[in-house]
Amino acid sequence: MYARHVSHRKGSTVKSERINIRLSEEARDMLRHAADLQQQDLTSFILGPALDNARAILLQDALLKLSPVEVNQIERALEAPAVASKPLADLIRQVRESQALESV
Repeated sequence: MYARHVSHRKGSTVKSERINIRLSEEARDMLRHAADLQQQDLTSFILGPALDNARAILLQDALLKLSPVEVNQIERALEAPAVASKPLADLIRQVRESQALESV
């Protein structure tokens, strides 16, 4: 889907796209130094976290897309009064009873 400009040869990825960025000399030197400390080339150092961030954003976007019907269902559920299920109500009663016995 997002790798339309990348071709594959024998299981490896051939990188054919380029991104140019403008940055200060100080920022470039800092990135290079940090990349060296991590024993990575500058491209891998910058691209790795950027791709991780992109994947997380795309996943969040896919999960948060709701249909109007789903939005209405959520709104109705949030507006409805809270009702404890029978097992939850029973558990709360048991805890309260247990606490009452302990305080005696």
